[in-house]
Amino acid sequence: MTCCAADRPRHPPLRRAAVLLAALLLGVVCISPAPDAEARKPKRAEGVTFLEDLDVVRLVNLRLSPRYSSWLVGPIAHMASDEEEQAFLALTDDGEAERFIDDFWQRRKPYPDRPDNPLREQFEVRAGVADRLYTEGTHLGSHTARGTIFVLYGGPGRTDYEIARDPRDPPVEVWFYGKDVTGLDGSRPAERYRFIKREDVTTFYTPRVGIQRARPVRPGT
Repeated sequence: MTCCAADRPRHPPLRRAAVLLAALLLGVVCISPAPDAEARKPKRAEGVTFLEDLDVVRLVNLRLSPRYSSWLVGPIAHMASDEEEQAFLALTDDGEAERFIDDFWQRRKPYPDRPDNPLREQFEVRAGVADRLYTEGTHLGSHTARGTIFVLYGGPGRTDYEIARDPRDPPVEVWFYGKDVTGLDGSRPAERYRFIKREDVTTFYTPRVGIQRARPVRPGT
């Protein structure tokens, strides 16, 4: 029996469009990350990003005196666990803060049976050097980008400079680290870190938005 025109589907193009739209939406759902995917990412990922993304204001405990309020800012933020960070921010007086800091270092003693703590001593020595070398205006050296990297990983194996992509920017300072370096936080540094002086402080280098053409970099860098 031959099917007449009246028996044929009236809107096959619309059905095909609906199928295509459903497939497209399904594809989007499949490749999109879960809503909490970003929350599951470690905040201390290797390289520059884990330092750039820190919310410095969030790390300050305003209920403490200036001696302790900014203790988390800088390299400590990359050594402390999330639980330790939250516990410190919940403190309400300097006595609690002092005991918390002592316990923090006690948990990280490389030789628990010895009275000294080489890790804490090395941290404090490097922090003092960073304060002398990298303090800029009201920005304490050990809390700056260069100071944080210096305290965590020591001085760079080599330093060089690159031309910034934006002609308005000064040269980019580049620190290089070898693969044999282990930081005070137990992690290895990135191969290189880039810094740039913007306004009144040297921070991690990120190209300015809207610059399309990269300026050449010196050969060998």
